[in-house]
Amino acid sequence: MNDNLTFYESRKEHRNVTIIGVPLELGSDERGFSEAPTYVLKEGLEKVITDAGGENIEIQTVPCRTPERVVSAGNTKYLDEIVATAKVSKVLVEKAIKRDDFVVAIGGDHSMAVGTIAGAAAALHGKRVGVIWIDAHPDANTDETTQSGNIHGMPAASRMGFGHPLLTGIDSNVPNILPENFLYLGLKDIDTAEIEFIRKHSIKTITMMDIEECGLSRATLAIDALRRKTGVIWVSMDMDSIDREYAPGVGMPTDGGFSRREILNLARYIGKTCTLAGLDIVEIVPKKDVERKTVTLALDLVAQFMGSERGWYQHYMDQYRETNVTKRELEEKKEIAYANKRKNRNA
Repeated sequence: MNDNLTFYESRKEHRNVTIIGVPLELGSDERGFSEAPTYVLKEGLEKVITDAGGENIEIQTVPCRTPERVVSAGNTKYLDEIVATAKVSKVLVEKAIKRDDFVVAIGGDHSMAVGTIAGAAAALHGKRVGVIWIDAHPDANTDETTQSGNIHGMPAASRMGFGHPLLTGIDSNVPNILPENFLYLGLKDIDTAEIEFIRKHSIKTITMMDIEECGLSRATLAIDALRRKTGVIWVSMDMDSIDREYAPGVGMPTDGGFSRREILNLARYIGKTCTLAGLDIVEIVPKKDVERKTVTLALDLVAQFMGSERGWYQHYMDQYRETNVTKRELEEKKEIAYANKRKNRNA
């Protein structure tokens, strides 16, 4: 039975899971992204995935080169290094999805999506693949429109087949994501060239202004429309789409982004209604995190995208159960000790 309570049921789909760490930080001028995969793992990613129904978890790490100085190729920085990383990421994601694993890719800056989405598209060749891009920025610049030369502002355009040929041509067997199968959620900081790109290709976009005006209703309708016309969806989740109050530990902290409630409900809706091949979690900078807010929210989002629940109530109930188990064990030990004492006394 599907009703409005369905979204609060913890649905555990038992699937094998591959975690892919991509410690890439060359797509941005910010440094610290490379520490995020280790940070998220250390804070309990494996347990979160296991609690959500994940099984046979395999952890892989993509090697990322870090030159000592800025290397430019035309209007792009570190192009060769990022392409090399993308090719490895593509292969790992493709292999994981082909063996029917759910993929959780932890970045790294958002340029890592050049490889992860390419891997999903290659593995699902022949199916209509959709992408839900949750971000404050469209990342739809190309080498011709970029103002900074940073490739983390280009991955969405490149995966739709626009931009530098080395970024669009990661592998000959990788089909482009059709613009009509691409959905932006949470945009608010958009370059003029990106606005023109989105309009030119008629890409469905839900901005933060839409969220302010209508809550999540336009977003859920857009998700439903994408789900109906595609078979499988990849989610690319940039943590800088969330307001700095809830996610301070990101490369570009933002004001006016998603609230904690909004982003968790959005992830819950996607996780309950869509068939996902996997997801990216990107742009976390551990040294900027405050009271573990960002990483805790990221872990909660992974659970929600997997169709499970992980919030304060679940934390509370877990602690309650653990406390009660400990109490019962102590009581049992006391009873055994008391019984042994009586037995020895009567002997």
